[in-house]
Amino acid sequence: MLKPLNPPIPSWAGQRIWIVGASRGIGAALARELSLQGAKLSLSGRHLAPLDPWLSTLPDAQRERIILSPLDVQQTEQLQQTAQHLLQNWGGIDLVIVAAGVYDAIRAVDFDASHLPVVEQTLSINLAGPYRVAAVMLPILRQQGGGHLSFISSVAGYNGLPRALAYAPSKAALNNLCEGLYFELSPLGIGISRICPGFVATDMTASVDVAMPALIQPEQATQAILAGLARGDFDIHFPRRFTYLLKILQWLPRRCYFQLLRWGLAFS
Repeated sequence: MLKPLNPPIPSWAGQRIWIVGASRGIGAALARELSLQGAKLSLSGRHLAPLDPWLSTLPDAQRERIILSPLDVQQTEQLQQTAQHLLQNWGGIDLVIVAAGVYDAIRAVDFDASHLPVVEQTLSINLAGPYRVAAVMLPILRQQGGGHLSFISSVAGYNGLPRALAYAPSKAALNNLCEGLYFELSPLGIGISRICPGFVATDMTASVDVAMPALIQPEQATQAILAGLARGDFDIHFPRRFTYLLKILQWLPRRCYFQLLRWGLAFS
């Protein structure tokens, strides 16, 4: 049997986990499940109020294991301050999950200079955001001699897509970044994982104006993510019946890929 690419995480109890982008969607679902499994959590996001209904239902013992850390992933200083606060409280950080992301539909047939601010913001959050987290966390993980960085990317990064002129390229670059990080950091005992969901029913996908095959709920995504981390996977992608098809499309000649994409959009 092949050795896992990352150190497996057999239990979540007592794990010190920082979720960047925890207020909604997959990040919020991960927070709920990891809290149930006994992890110590720091939950970050620009607006954490959506977590209040859930937090208000928690027993005191569970609530005491959660630190709320409002921040903007575009602000390196805020990330640094949060990381130092967690080190003071926890003595170390075992896992950081970067779930912050944005999507705005941008079509080539409409694209002009008025869309550039949206492109810049998308790249700042979806791509430069993970870079900022890595810049803050890697010196800490190197000093610790271990730990794990996990980045939520997307299957949109596998191939070029219409109506996603900012989102898909940001995820393609993030997928590439994760591979570069893994190659250099794995020998140091630092885990890196790339999480590529298909369509998940979140606020983000609510604005998608095409058919969403194999749509799953955030709770299903959470189970797939935690199972992948428990196995020590580098490439965590789901649902497999959909993501394997997209991986196959990566290998097709572009003439074939473009034709299949046109057919698919015609029926969406």
